[in-house]
Amino acid sequence: MIRQNKTIKNFWMIFFGVLALLAIATTTTLGIVMSDKIARMRMSQVTDENTYKISQENGYKRSLYNACDSMKNLDADLGKIAVSQDVAHQTKMLTDVVIHANAVNQNLADLPIADSDNLAACQRFVNQTQDYATYLLGKLSGGKQLSAEERMALMDLDDVASRLYDFLEGYSESDSGMFITNGNGIGNVGALSDSLNEVEQNAFTYEKLIYDGPFSESVENKKLPCKAKASHDDVQKAISELFGEARFEGEINNNGLTYIYQLEDGRVITTADGRVVQYETYREPNGELSADCDKCIEIAEEFCNKLGYDVKGVWVSKTQDFVTYVNCATVIDDVIVYPDLIKVAVDCTDGEVVGMEARAYLMNHRDWDVDFGDVSQDNAEKSLGDGLRITNVAKSLIEKDGKYLTCYEFQASMGDRQYYVYVDSHTGKEAELFKVIENTEGFTVM
Repeated sequence: MIRQNKTIKNFWMIFFGVLALLAIATTTTLGIVMSDKIARMRMSQVTDENTYKISQENGYKRSLYNACDSMKNLDADLGKIAVSQDVAHQTKMLTDVVIHANAVNQNLADLPIADSDNLAACQRFVNQTQDYATYLLGKLSGGKQLSAEERMALMDLDDVASRLYDFLEGYSESDSGMFITNGNGIGNVGALSDSLNEVEQNAFTYEKLIYDGPFSESVENKKLPCKAKASHDDVQKAISELFGEARFEGEINNNGLTYIYQLEDGRVITTADGRVVQYETYREPNGELSADCDKCIEIAEEFCNKLGYDVKGVWVSKTQDFVTYVNCATVIDDVIVYPDLIKVAVDCTDGEVVGMEARAYLMNHRDWDVDFGDVSQDNAEKSLGDGLRITNVAKSLIEKDGKYLTCYEFQASMGDRQYYVYVDSHTGKEAELFKVIENTEGFTVM
């Protein structure tokens, strides 16, 4: 029997380790940025305009070189993970992938880049790579192995990283890589944007994957909102009432300020205004399986409601290591609102919640206007690819390129592969498509 407390504890240890690493990386980057800004403020007092331009140029070049170097490391680690057979090496390299992906985005953000569709695609690629690596870390911590399809997915991401690294390296070594002092003046600061737009679109092409439920990446480039910052003591009292005696442990300021509280047998993370972002506890299994799938959904919903989240179970996995993982979301008029996603882990031996994460819900939730279109289900099906066999249909609200769309959700299969196809209920055209990777086969939409 696999010991659940070790499985869960290992997962959250790695999760918090990644958070800490990101916090350190972000803090270090911010420190460099602030130092650079101070240097620029001082330099702005220099009368020699060329000296000031050189100072700015050096800052831009440093960010470009750092982005290039981080992409090179990202490329190398993705390729090595795909062929590595050692779990310890895989874990270290996946952690490095998270750090390198974060560094790429941090450094690109420091460059004078105008709006660019390919830049947005580059950022989405880096964000999904970081998210996918975090997911795989959780799987390895639970004693699982990387599947053949996951290795292929890593190879696909590696191919994209290689092409992007080649582009960044070539650009940094060219005359175009000089943002100001190449004779074109400050008006040339958009040169990288122009070059990115010349990159072939297939440089960013890679299969989209479901590894936690559709649209689980809906927290990209968003921060946890805070209505009014509360004191550590006030939040501690509220957490103690919900989960038992709690002790304030520290803060993390990464995509929004959060407080961490230590429980007797677990941890709670809250926003700075006291809403629960994450909860986990470490416990031994308590006997045989006693809670079936429907019961676990009910338990997950009740737990979320207790915390003030009005959601329903919409995405359920098979039970693994005595835990059933339930994804909950807001449901309005039978429409699943995927941006409002909450993940809940339920112990099937005693029906207790052992984990919960609500970042997507907190970042996205609002008073949704669910305007479902007039396209019929039969007409929506006509947009599906030949050979797809539909196994389930639901209605959903999804986010795509910053816009919210109401869609039919078709769960379908072709051979041994599973897909989720989203068809816009207003236009009848395909809006989004996901492939289900091997390790999540068996998930069903309720």
